[in-house]
Amino acid sequence: MVIGGAITTYLYTVHLKPRTWIKNLSCAALVALSPITSGLAAWQVLQDGTTIVRNASSVPYALFLRSPLSYLVMALFAGIMSREILMDITDCEGDARAGIQTVPVKYGKEMASKVAMAWSILAAVAACGESLVKWVPTGISRIMSISSGADSVSLSIISPTARKLVLSVMGSGFIAQKTYEVYKTKGDDSILAEKAVRDYLLGVLLVLASFL
Repeated sequence: MVIGGAITTYLYTVHLKPRTWIKNLSCAALVALSPITSGLAAWQVLQDGTTIVRNASSVPYALFLRSPLSYLVMALFAGIMSREILMDITDCEGDARAGIQTVPVKYGKEMASKVAMAWSILAAVAACGESLVKWVPTGISRIMSISSGADSVSLSIISPTARKLVLSVMGSGFIAQKTYEVYKTKGDDSILAEKAVRDYLLGVLLVLASFL
């Protein structure tokens, strides 16, 4: 997988960058696959001590499909796709002069801002999905079992799953907000798009923290 990433990086520089969509997909895939690479590196450790993979085959499919890792990969892929489109919006004029057919060059900045918005929403769904799946049943059960509303809220807030949910909502919400600001301008405000690209990093860090 590491060798594949190196090959993709080379192909991106030489062949993929001028191709619409392919450059964005390849960049997003490289970033999103990094947790899987780390997971494979730690496979032997997980195999010895984790129930989720103890009975798995030699290829750790369960590690990817039945763990938070799958949500993280999807969130990273969608989030980086959105950011890549925003970066293309900021570089639209230069890419057009260089003959690089990015999404905003080929379809216009307005369409590109819509695409970036759609990917940011998908990133939010993926980032919050794992925490919601765990927290909603637990939260409802606590509220039903405790008569005092204040106590139930406090217990829900201090649970690890609730803290992860808060971080994922904050991070993905921040990303979606910054993308929406660009979307409202139809991609015409390059300065705002550049700021959104820079601010994206904070949202990504919060989302990553929600998976710790």
